[in-house]
Amino acid sequence: MRYSFYTLVLRWIVLLPSYTLVLFIRSVKWLVAPLALLLQLLIGVPSGLLRIKLPLRPRFASVREPDLPDAAWIALTDAADTLAAAGFVTQGDFRCDELTWKGVLWLRFLKHPDLGTGVLAAYAAIDIPVRPARQFVEFSTEFHDGRLLVTTNLDLPYSLPAPAYLARIQLKDIWEPRALYALHRDLVERLPQAVAPKTEGASRDPAGLLADRCDREIRALIEQGWLRLDPRGESARLRPWAALTSVWRQAWPLRSLYLWAADRRSRQLLAKNGLDVAKFAGGAPSIEVYRQPLPAVTPVDGARAGYGYVRPLAQQTDARAVLESVVVEFDGSAVTPFPREFRYSFKSHADHAQRRIRRFCSFDILLDPMAGTLAVTASERECERAADEIEWRELTATAPLAPLRFDPWLRDLDRVLPAAQTALARGTNGKELAPDSASLYLEDGRPVWQIVAWADDDTPLFVILDARSGIVVKR
Repeated sequence: MRYSFYTLVLRWIVLLPSYTLVLFIRSVKWLVAPLALLLQLLIGVPSGLLRIKLPLRPRFASVREPDLPDAAWIALTDAADTLAAAGFVTQGDFRCDELTWKGVLWLRFLKHPDLGTGVLAAYAAIDIPVRPARQFVEFSTEFHDGRLLVTTNLDLPYSLPAPAYLARIQLKDIWEPRALYALHRDLVERLPQAVAPKTEGASRDPAGLLADRCDREIRALIEQGWLRLDPRGESARLRPWAALTSVWRQAWPLRSLYLWAADRRSRQLLAKNGLDVAKFAGGAPSIEVYRQPLPAVTPVDGARAGYGYVRPLAQQTDARAVLESVVVEFDGSAVTPFPREFRYSFKSHADHAQRRIRRFCSFDILLDPMAGTLAVTASERECERAADEIEWRELTATAPLAPLRFDPWLRDLDRVLPAAQTALARGTNGKELAPDSASLYLEDGRPVWQIVAWADDDTPLFVILDARSGIVVKR
C-alpha cells in the first residue's frame, strides 16, 4: 500500500509540471486568439478587396521540365511516377502566377487514357516566410449532367464555398496519390450518375482545359454573389462579404477548424458510400493502394515461388525496383508452420545529374496464399541532394542498393525452417516453440535467414542462418 502511495505521489510530481505547462500554453493561446483574429481581419479584408483580382481565364504558361525549380520538380515528379503505375500519362507542366497572391503555382496535368479522370499535381510556392510551400494532388471527374467531382488532399481550407455544380472531397491525411485515387475511383463507381464521355481536349490543349475550368468556377461564384465582375469584364474581385469569409476561413486559429470540418464531411460522405478512409491513412506499409488476384491457383509455400508472382507486379509499379528483403508471417493456429503472408520489400533509385539529386522509392507487395491475392502498398519517397559537383561525385561513387537475388544456391523455407527449429530447441530446456516469422535479407553482402519464434512462456527467441550454407550465424 505504501509503495502504491509513493508511486502515485511520484507520478504527480513528474507529471504536474507538464500538465501545468500545457494548460498555460493553451490558456495563452485562446486569450491571444481573439486579438490575433481581429488583427487578421482588419488587415486581410481591406487587402483582399484591393489586391485580389482573379482573371476569368488565368494564363497557364507551358514550361519545360528542366525549367522547374528543384522543390517543385521533386513534388511533381514523385506524384507522376506514383500515378504512372495506375496508368496515368503526363500531359504537360505549367506555371500560373495569377491564382496565388505573392506566389507561383507549378502544375503537372495527367490524364488516364481509358478513364474520364484527370489529375492535377500542384506545388504552390509562396513568397511569404510564415506561409510555407504546399503540395497537393487533385483528381477530377465530370459527369454527364455537367457536375464535377473533385478529390484533393490540400491541407488548407478553401477561401470560399464550392459552387453548386462542384462536389469537393478534401482529405488532408491521405498523402499517397494512389490511395487518394483509389478513394476517388471507388466513389465514382458507386455514384448513380454516368461519367461524361472522354474527349481529346485534355490531350490537345491541357492549358485551355485548365483555363476553362477556372472560368466556369469563377463565373459560378459571380452568379452566387461571392465575386463581382470587373468593369473591363476580364477579371473578378471579391465582394465585402466574400473577403470577410475568405480571411475568416484561413485565419489562425480557425484555419485548422475549417480544415478538420471539411475532412470530417468528406469522410462521412465516403462512409455513406461504403468507403473507409482510415484504411488509406497512416504509414506506407499499412496502406494498400492496389490489389489483384493471383494469376494461377497454385500453392505458394516458399519465398522463391512467391517471388515469381510478385516480380511482374513490382516491375509494373516501378521498373527500376530491386528486391531488398522478404518477411514471411506464419499461421500460429496451424499445427505445423504454414506461411500466412509473404511481404516482399522493394526499393529503387534514380540519379539526376543535372540537378544533383538522387531519388529513392520503396514499397512492399503482400502475397496472401490463403486468399490468393497480391497487394501493393503505398510508396515512400525520399531524395538526397549534393551541394556541388564534388559532393555529387562522392554520392554517386558507389551503388546505393544491393539487390537480393534468388540464385540456385539460396535455401528456401523448406530447408531453413527445420534447421532453425533444431537450433532454437537446443537452448529452450524442452519448451514448446511456435515459429512466428522468417526474414530473408542481406547482411554484409550475404543473404541470411532470421527465424523468430515464441516459447510457451511468451519468451521471444531468434536464430540467424546463412541462406546459402544453412550454418547458424547468430543465436
